[in-house]
Amino acid sequence: MKTKQFEILHILAALGAAGMTASFFFVINYMTVHPGQVFVDFNILMANHVGQTDMLSLLIQFYMVGAVAAATLHFVLLARWFKGFALFRKSEDYQALVNSNREVQLMAIPLTLTMTMNVFFILGALFIPNLFEPITALGVTMQLIDPLFIMAGLYFSAVFVMALKIFSTYFLRLIDGELDFLQNANLSQLLAIFSFGMIGVGFGALGFSNIPVIAFIGTSLAYTVIGLTLMLSILKFVLGFKSMFEHGINPNATVTLLIPITVIAMIVVGAFRADIGTMNALAGDRNATYHLILFTVGLGVSLLIGLFALTAMRRKGFFKNLKENKTDAGALAMVCPGFALEVQMVLWLSAGLLQSGIITHGSTVYFVMWTPMLVLQWLTIFLFFKLLKQNNFLRFDVTHLKNLSQWVGVAPQSQLAHS
Repeated sequence: MKTKQFEILHILAALGAAGMTASFFFVINYMTVHPGQVFVDFNILMANHVGQTDMLSLLIQFYMVGAVAAATLHFVLLARWFKGFALFRKSEDYQALVNSNREVQLMAIPLTLTMTMNVFFILGALFIPNLFEPITALGVTMQLIDPLFIMAGLYFSAVFVMALKIFSTYFLRLIDGELDFLQNANLSQLLAIFSFGMIGVGFGALGFSNIPVIAFIGTSLAYTVIGLTLMLSILKFVLGFKSMFEHGINPNATVTLLIPITVIAMIVVGAFRADIGTMNALAGDRNATYHLILFTVGLGVSLLIGLFALTAMRRKGFFKNLKENKTDAGALAMVCPGFALEVQMVLWLSAGLLQSGIITHGSTVYFVMWTPMLVLQWLTIFLFFKLLKQNNFLRFDVTHLKNLSQWVGVAPQSQLAHS
């Protein structure tokens, strides 16, 4: 197998593994009844499914194993990517990247690191006992999970600062007139918006806290970042299509037409979590009708975008290039839209139709409606591993990096080993 040269966007492989972890957890969470809790936990799984042999329990146990395997893959791929990045940033290739449109690719770093915390959340929910049991800390009665929410909030804040720093450096350079509209003839600029949207979703998780002040802070930050996401999405979407209408789109770049699905998913999930936070902070009631409308709009628009993107990708020859292994690391951007669409479908059913009383949990119709979601999930997983194989599971060739030896004091490039 031909070893791939390092690219910034190879980090999307680690992001895809994190998305796969979330896709497993969403099935576990919403197929399991957990009254009075915002999500399923170790205690409920042990009491109702682990060790049981009915079909639903076997599915839940299988998906628990899948979540652990996907989380492990995430950390392995992330470590391999950072190993390659440590060399890449000491080369002239890195300097060329940060002085071009491609600098926006660096936003994939805070994007993926945000998902890393979500992976930790998932593992914690699956394996830490008594997450929702009351404890007393610093004279305050809270749930065991509340201190974890606080630590996660600090982590998301640090990642948000990182994202703002990367994006502001890039954006301030563009407003000096340095945007290359020929290179911009795609929607790769939405990668930065995806990053902000993911951070907004992360802040929204704090809204699950039963401590009103924590829920309020998380909700406020989530709404703020989601507002930023919406504003920048419109700007980047218009600029991207303006460039495409003038210059056309490269076949390999057509994959970026799928990115709006992930941005929409982040806006929808972030808004949902923030609304739950408002409910916890202000002792309000769930607005099932609003949630159903929110998920219906998000899912409907995402499906239309997906059909348009897949048609354009086929017409421009992207899938032919993919079959012949002629795509670049950007092809990994196909993975997250698949998982993001699955997540939207799950929420539409479980937090929309179910909570509105249109569908009954456990009914025949309920399980039939899960079928397209599970099919989409496993098709995305198949595609993900196909792309990982094409990229040699992120075992990189760094011999192409320019003037790397003078930066790191190693042997000439012809003698560099694979990272």
